[in-house]
Amino acid sequence: PLLAMDKWTGKVALVTGASSGIGAAIARSLVHHGMVVVGLARRSERVEELAEELSRTGEPGKLLAFKADLRKEEDILAAFSWVEDQFGGVDVLLNNAGVLYTTSMSEGKTEEWRDMLDVNVLAVCISTREFLKSME
Repeated sequence: PLLAMDKWTGKVALVTGASSGIGAAIARSLVHHGMVVVGLARRSERVEELAEELSRTGEPGKLLAFKADLRKEEDILAAFSWVEDQFGGVDVLLNNAGVLYTTSMSEGKTEEWRDMLDVNVLAVCISTREFLKSME
């Protein structure tokens, strides 16, 4: 079990890449522990499906879907602005989203490298900056 999760009940977590895999599992666990979770994903309908499932099972927290493409700064800014308006800010940020292309360096495509940098590096920096600003 997660230690001292009681202090996070009712707090707001923003989870990137919440539509599948590790991101969905993180969102599920945080909702189970009573947090309000905003799940960012390009495929927000998957987050909505998970939210409905968690609501039906009576979990103490709540999952909300927010459609965002982390390659677009304006989507990240819109998500943080919405959370600020709805809840007064983000208490926990989980930079989970990631992109991986498995081509060799000699066969790699610039567009794929740019995509990985945009999601795996730049989106993390932008999200973390906005999170720190929301804590001020």
